[in-house]
Amino acid sequence: MNEWFKPEKLTKYYFAVEAILLSAILVVVGVLAVTGILFEMESWVLLAGGVPLAVAFAFLTWWIPAFYRSADYRLTDDELEYRRGVFFQQKTTVPYNRITNVNAAQGPLQRFVGAGSVGIHTAGFGGQTGAELTIDGVEDYEDIKDQILAKVRRREPQATESEDALERQASGTNVESDSQALLAELRTIRQLLEQGRSA
Repeated sequence: MNEWFKPEKLTKYYFAVEAILLSAILVVVGVLAVTGILFEMESWVLLAGGVPLAVAFAFLTWWIPAFYRSADYRLTDDELEYRRGVFFQQKTTVPYNRITNVNAAQGPLQRFVGAGSVGIHTAGFGGQTGAELTIDGVEDYEDIKDQILAKVRRREPQATESEDALERQASGTNVESDSQALLAELRTIRQLLEQGRSA
């Protein structure tokens, strides 16, 4: 409680992803070598393809532990906080009373390294469909989900409304009377359409 924790399996998970990508590239290179296509290529083509790939994998190998060192999360009394970022530091804070759904997931690769992920969905203004926050590479992902849900259940949900609805409430406009007026207008349009069909 109120302490920062590391997603302890994050480096294993990311290195496993890197290993799969590297294996796929090596399979393609192996097929090209066996068929003889690789040896017929110009040396500049091999350099143009090989050097960027080597640089990309070297960068990825450096970036994974650097990202792990920057990634921490904690559960406070009122909110969940998650900070991360190698070059650009990000800190996401999610109040428990905004959380609408918490899901725990474990794909085949995560299962292989003994990790999972926790997705936090909120009733935000953005209208986004995916999780607002996902913590990857945690070993006790089910336990984290249960802890968050326990904190969410102890709080009253905070409803969110569209900016138009909030403005109407602030200006004293009755939303129900707006709905009634819209319904009456739709009935009038329907009657006109039915008269047009019978004419």
